Amino acid sequence: MDGLTSWIQQYIHGNSLNAWAMAAIIVLFTAIVSASLTRVIRRLMRVDGLPIPESTILINIVRIVVWMLGISFMLSACFGVDVNALLAALGVGGIALSLGLQDTIKNFIGGLQVTLMGIVHPDDHVIVGGVEGIVEDVSWRQTVVRDFECSTHLIPNSIINSTTVTKIEPSPLVSTTVVLNTDGRDIDEVLREMEQLARRAIVQVAPLAKDPWILVTHVGEYGMWAKMRYVLEEPANVRETRDAALRAIAPYTRLSADRVLLGNGDED
Repeated sequence: MDGLTSWIQQYIHGNSLNAWAMAAIIVLFTAIVSASLTRVIRRLMRVDGLPIPESTILINIVRIVVWMLGISFMLSACFGVDVNALLAALGVGGIALSLGLQDTIKNFIGGLQVTLMGIVHPDDHVIVGGVEGIVEDVSWRQTVVRDFECSTHLIPNSIINSTTVTKIEPSPLVSTTVVLNTDGRDIDEVLREMEQLARRAIVQVAPLAKDPWILVTHVGEYGMWAKMRYVLEEPANVRETRDAALRAIAPYTRLSADRVLLGNGDED
């Protein structure tokens, strides 16, 4: 590293090259390396069998390390800055800064523990405190959990490390969108009847881990749209249970649509 730094300094002076121009080249090279490593890590995260969790915290750490090395090299090679002395000075100031960022540092370290120790991974079904849902990501500060009502919960990583986390074995979440036909009746009453009918039909095909629940999503061209969801105990009979549920609630859907409209989450 010292030899490369000396060579760059001699090259700058020998070719009358502006130090700022060389600094721009180093920054550009650092950006290319950072982007390339990010793509490689993302691909490795998607390879089955590799113990690398698909969390953004690892990608962010790699980016920080690459940019710190690139900027340090640029300051030393182009402007003759003593990086070791600079880091020592920043270390003293960092102690004072860390006192004001205790929660952030605690969450960052907690995120590393959550990721590297495999406490939770993206796509895990967890219960943390009063929140139950699917883990979407583990970032440098928080763990993102989406519940079954599609609400997003941002749970600080320090809480994940200091409270009980219940991991539930994967169960298929089945989701189907329908267009309601209430015939002027109370919406809540209609939804309750649909949920009961769907439950009775589903349990005749496969056991349920979570009973059907229906939420109105929006008003569209054909009328009021709703999404019905339920969770099976085993990843089997998804198509059969959906068929049974839709047949049971068919009288409550709009005949003008002439079909059942499937939304996100309807893949087997």
